[in-house]
Amino acid sequence: MMPILTILDPRTVNDLGWTLFHSLWEISVVALALWLVLRLIPAAASNLRYAASVAALGFCFILPLVTYLQISNGSALAHAATQLDRDLVEDGSEIGKPPALAYSNGGSSDITALQSRSNGVAGLESARDLIAEQLTQVFPFALTIWVAGFLLYSLWMFGGIYTLRRLRKQYIVPIDSDWQERFEKLTKRLNVSQRVRLICSRSVATPIAVGVFRSTVIIPFSVMSQLDPCQLEIIIAHELVHIRRHDVIISMLQNGIEAILFYHPAMWWISHTVRLEREFAADAAVMRVSGGDGVVYAKALADLEDIRLLTNKTAPSMAMAANGGNFMQRIERILNERTEIPRAYSAWSAGLAIVVISALLLVVFSFTPQGLVNGQQRTAGRKVAIGFVSIPPLDRSDNPPKDADATARILIAKLQQHKVPAIGFLTGGMISDGEKLFPVRANIVKLWRDAGFEIGIGGFKHLPFQNATLDEYIANVEKNERIARQILGEKNIQLRYFSYPYLYTRKNDEHQRFEKWLTDRGLTSVKYTIDNNEWMYSYAYDMARNDNDVNTMKEIQGAFINYMGRMFDHYEAYSQETFGRNIPETMVLTPSRLVADSADELFAMIEKRGYKFVSMGNALRDEAFNTPESYEGDNGISWYDRWTLTAGKRLKDEPQVDPLVQKIWNDRKTK
Repeated sequence: MMPILTILDPRTVNDLGWTLFHSLWEISVVALALWLVLRLIPAAASNLRYAASVAALGFCFILPLVTYLQISNGSALAHAATQLDRDLVEDGSEIGKPPALAYSNGGSSDITALQSRSNGVAGLESARDLIAEQLTQVFPFALTIWVAGFLLYSLWMFGGIYTLRRLRKQYIVPIDSDWQERFEKLTKRLNVSQRVRLICSRSVATPIAVGVFRSTVIIPFSVMSQLDPCQLEIIIAHELVHIRRHDVIISMLQNGIEAILFYHPAMWWISHTVRLEREFAADAAVMRVSGGDGVVYAKALADLEDIRLLTNKTAPSMAMAANGGNFMQRIERILNERTEIPRAYSAWSAGLAIVVISALLLVVFSFTPQGLVNGQQRTAGRKVAIGFVSIPPLDRSDNPPKDADATARILIAKLQQHKVPAIGFLTGGMISDGEKLFPVRANIVKLWRDAGFEIGIGGFKHLPFQNATLDEYIANVEKNERIARQILGEKNIQLRYFSYPYLYTRKNDEHQRFEKWLTDRGLTSVKYTIDNNEWMYSYAYDMARNDNDVNTMKEIQGAFINYMGRMFDHYEAYSQETFGRNIPETMVLTPSRLVADSADELFAMIEKRGYKFVSMGNALRDEAFNTPESYEGDNGISWYDRWTLTAGKRLKDEPQVDPLVQKIWNDRKTK
């Protein structure tokens, strides 16, 4: 036993041991209660969710404390009663004797009768006593581990506090008067009552808010020099909101609870939830109070994370860091931010959340209304598969091979991060002259293959069916097939899918003949349900990149995400109208720099709509894709459009491309 435990009497060790034992189930119940409550509270009510999470963490501390007081008081009373019995026995009193000795007539027969009526209860009590005896033997060892863990965690925590104090003085860089003035105005606009100091430091990698009595916002020199003023202002606003909400104090108390209850996994989940919801609430407050642009804010956070990763530094957990919480979930919330629940509602509902958690600790619900548990039930089971044409990207003067390689690497990393089993369709003419491979471009295809993504084929040249005879078209695809099988054969991978360039399928009879040719080759053509003009946005984005026009790039990214959301609305309506359900969607994109740079926002938006990313094969197995279509027009259109026209129905008006993008594209065509 640790020396510190030797100063405690055995009764105190026993009481603490039982407190630890009961805390195991108590904290688990609190976590379950919070889990249930968070599913009753909409994501938009970030303040309410944060209040519920903080209340749950408070209960994790209060319940074991109350348990210890109850156990220790009961233990003290039992000890006093035992001592009193002993004293009375020593004095010769009958009070302290067992019942068999207290009665002179028939006492023995009474006890026998009692024992015969309560054998079952006695057996249970005996088992309980045996378990209790075994546990009490373990308590000293358990307390030794708890004390050691508490001391180590406390040492780490105080080290963090010391680091925070040092950060205020280390490697400070002077801030110009313009930014000081801007900071004062921002403080007033956000209604921050206490005095806050702004400093710039080379020793941190992300903006942080520190201090309880002397609040300070510390901005890294790298961030101050790399973020544009609008981005930096909204990041500073985030830190000021933390100070205004007294989140620094709550964070310190949170660290103290973590030090005491470090042994319980459920407590760590609750504590993680507190940090997550705290960042969501601060983000919502910034968006509401400052009127910040969601896309600008999201991009600022993304750039901030990139800077932090490059410097490979993290802030102490006691600090309020701008990039705290779950990065991707915060970006998703910001880009989909709506009006926050009114403050009056949040105030009384925060109290309601605490009451609900308390009630859940006392009552076990026999059922939970399905509609409240799963607010996303109407979108349950949605699937989407994504195909990229072409791999590698088509040659353009603004996208040379070197840039295409970097773009491919970024896109592959994002697809892996978001677990998107995408398929890329090879355009062989981009990596070969038909006889030999071009090493630099061919390596892009091999990167895709080696990352575990499927590869399909289009044509050797990106040739529309309308511009060739059937024989010429087949020869073009066959030439591409040989190249693809050569690359895939190196890893014993089969070729399975074909994608029509520009979605052109020519006249119906030739289309059918070509489909038979594909089947004979063991290939299946992809039917895209979500067609879109992403390629126009990507062209406009590349033009802005060429000019190093950051503001236009940001504007195009925001417009692109909004446009893709409208396209999903458009085609989801088709799905319900045509099939009466959500069929798996198949979406076509190009492997552009816009898609790579916007992947986090794009995939978060798709997941927010309830979609799960699946392989193309998984999606195409749905019976909906066996629906006949007899389209014979000269346009490349989605299969929803084809099914609609085949049924003799009128097409829906498609969402329009943003004017800025349309203008850039039109200017290109006139040059």
